[in-house]
Amino acid sequence: MIYLDTSVLLAFTLAKTIEPQRFAATAKLFDLINAGQVKAVTSFHALHELLVIAISNTEPDWEAGSELARQALLAVFQSRLLYLPLPRREDKLIKARLFAALRDATDLPHAVAAHVAGCSALVAYDEHFRAISDVIPYKTPEEIVVGLASGAGI
Repeated sequence: MIYLDTSVLLAFTLAKTIEPQRFAATAKLFDLINAGQVKAVTSFHALHELLVIAISNTEPDWEAGSELARQALLAVFQSRLLYLPLPRREDKLIKARLFAALRDATDLPHAVAAHVAGCSALVAYDEHFRAISDVIPYKTPEEIVVGLASGAGI
């Protein structure tokens, strides 16, 4: 099972026209998820960040932001992606030392959620996660898709 970070959800939804190559890779990954070939999860934290990005890019037009968020979340919810709640406070405190190498504090909830769920990889377009590859491997959607196509697995 792999964990999808906000950057992957963003490439698949809100940024598909801005970053067409990333959209193509994430669309292939979601095809594999929907076909049951890849088991993937994301967290409420990632969904919340997606909503914040949609709204912040349209401020002060709350209607436009809400519609963008709705479309993005619907695209995610129509997939066979699994969902994790926000990490418990205890888990964050315990795992914080494990992920001390993360430079961006907003990455910690993703790393904790992926680790608590037992994910084999954290999939993102965020290079910060390379700092914790010794704890949970960091991969891009392209690496997952190519690995599966070549028979190498995840």
